[in-house]
Amino acid sequence: MKRYIEIVYDNSGSMNDRVGGKKKYEIAQELFEKDILPTIGFRGDHVVLRLLRTSCEDSISRTEILPTQRNLMLNRIKGISHDQSTPLFYTVYDAVEACRNFRADEYLIFVLTDGDDTCGTMIEDLIDEDTLKKYVRFYKVLLVQLAVDSPISRNNLTAFTNALGGQAISLDSSDSISQMRKKLKLALNVSGFSNKLPLEHCFDKLPGFDLSWDEIENSGISFHQSMLLYQKGMLTWMPDLIINVRVLQLAELKFLHSLIFKSGIPEDLTKTMLSQLKKPYYYSFDCIYWDFSIARWRYFIQQNSIEQLPNREARFDDFPEKRRDMDIEKHAQYSPNKVYRVELAPSKAPSFQIVPDDENLDLDWADLNNVENKKVRILVPGDKVVFKWK
Repeated sequence: MKRYIEIVYDNSGSMNDRVGGKKKYEIAQELFEKDILPTIGFRGDHVVLRLLRTSCEDSISRTEILPTQRNLMLNRIKGISHDQSTPLFYTVYDAVEACRNFRADEYLIFVLTDGDDTCGTMIEDLIDEDTLKKYVRFYKVLLVQLAVDSPISRNNLTAFTNALGGQAISLDSSDSISQMRKKLKLALNVSGFSNKLPLEHCFDKLPGFDLSWDEIENSGISFHQSMLLYQKGMLTWMPDLIINVRVLQLAELKFLHSLIFKSGIPEDLTKTMLSQLKKPYYYSFDCIYWDFSIARWRYFIQQNSIEQLPNREARFDDFPEKRRDMDIEKHAQYSPNKVYRVELAPSKAPSFQIVPDDENLDLDWADLNNVENKKVRILVPGDKVVFKWK
């Protein structure tokens, strides 16, 4: 099978920020080495590394064809410089266009980013509905959010991924490396990037309570059937009438009971099916399904999660006069007599933060006399300051 694979890599300046003692790009390199690169580079794979456009006005993103040897791929990833802004959506658009112009059996777009798009563009302005329906919905798209702390940015990235028909996962800044790897490994399997067997478990913990055998038999699973599953070497724990069944044990029992006793599938085929899974069988039929066309298990693509965000403005919908009062209060908090500090982000296309600096007024006022210092500004009536969510 010929696969065309686009790796869209966020090489923005914010990848130099630290998470848990490591720089973000160092975490990304470890994820590539241990989890991402092992899923690509097979015979028939055409792998393209795509870096971000240099600016929102740039016409095309930078690309190069990666070698098939994974150690050389990793060396190239480690050689990337992180020093610019994040025109992410334009760059993904470039990847989509490249897929359209390359003949392959399967198309995969992998995106790793640590922040929202900084150009303020909308997906519908980049990719028309006809292209989405005819082409993009057949692509396998996985967007990995690496330590994106802003809920607004996470939702924007997820909404963008939804429009592409792909899957988005969040590797939180509070996650350990092992937790990040576990999330990513499952996502690579679910999204179809990895065809590695056996499949990863659908879960390793579940809510609920231990059940007695009376309760289990009332649900339609007999103790005798459970013993048969154990004796055949399928069930990984031995049923005991006087011991309650734990939640994960019951999940395994339900999965095996449905497959062996309810499905009507011949025993030889069920052995083949189970050989593609790993013990204990922590799976469910709303998580995986058997694709008879290729004789292997597949994951159902889970719906991407959108977070509920606080909307303070909603309280003014019925009382617009209160909104006007609040607007006056908002504008009143910026005083022309206060010194503010403007911080430049480490980027070729920097964003700005205006920060009240009441504790260092004397230092800041003295700094203003230095014409070479461009970091400190005084707001005066008539100045225009545009605030954007970061």
